[in-house]
Amino acid sequence: MTSKILFLFLALLIYFSKNCFSADGGLCVGNLTVRDEPRQDPLDGLTSIGFNNPYKDRDGYLMDPGLCIYHCADYEFTYAALQKGNECRCGGSTALITYAKLNDTLSKTTCNLTCVGNQSYICGGDSGYTIYQAVIPIDKQPQISATEKVSIIRNLKNDKRYDGCIRDSPYCNKRVLNGSKKESSSLTIDDCIAFCKDNNYKYAGLEIGSQCFCDNSYDSFNMLNPEECSSSCIGNKDELCGGPLALSIYTVPPDDNRLKIGLGVGIPLFVLVFSGIGIGLCLYCRNLRKQKEKDMNIANVKG
Repeated sequence: MTSKILFLFLALLIYFSKNCFSADGGLCVGNLTVRDEPRQDPLDGLTSIGFNNPYKDRDGYLMDPGLCIYHCADYEFTYAALQKGNECRCGGSTALITYAKLNDTLSKTTCNLTCVGNQSYICGGDSGYTIYQAVIPIDKQPQISATEKVSIIRNLKNDKRYDGCIRDSPYCNKRVLNGSKKESSSLTIDDCIAFCKDNNYKYAGLEIGSQCFCDNSYDSFNMLNPEECSSSCIGNKDELCGGPLALSIYTVPPDDNRLKIGLGVGIPLFVLVFSGIGIGLCLYCRNLRKQKEKDMNIANVKG
């Protein structure tokens, strides 16, 4: 179920058409042979938004078409290109203009490396790309530009609840967060935090836009670059809810420790203290006034 939810391998491979593209004549740039113009690799889209290029499998054994497609689609690129078995690049709508589509014979010799994440599929070669359309077949996928998403990532540090982007495990019962969990077609950060708080957990983790996990502790050793938590929350396009096998971790705020009195109305402690002082002073003044009146009456009787 996990692999189905995260990568949708079968659906993706049926849904997308793939082709092998490679060099034909001209200048050699970064292991690619492109035509005279442009000088910059048109599949260098991740660099244009300030991220590492190529996007590589952080574990060394996960890269496959699903992971690359998801990463490129999250940043609104048109194409996902796999090369060398473990590298993923992204390109816009005109990215393939400078490349030549190879025939079946050349494709078999140029795009000849299997994906490190799934040996059943080809992930390009040393000098060729296996190309997929970067489209995620998920209903109601939030529409947001790459620029807007990068801005959201840059501002995550302003949320004091945010702890970072952490690598998750693909294996059941070996997740980073193994407490309560849910999946929602309208998930937001606050929804997930509230869910974990209601179930008495300290941490909330969001993954791949629609999944929420909870636990009271987690291993922060496997921190990822923030751009790997790139999936927009299904319930709010202006928020990020993790990524494929990547958790956006949030600390669940503690309850407001205030004294509860009367009909369940919370009154801060300092209000009670100062109210008590005020009441005490009032009683003292009243008693002092009564004592003075009593003394005056005694004096009048004596006079």
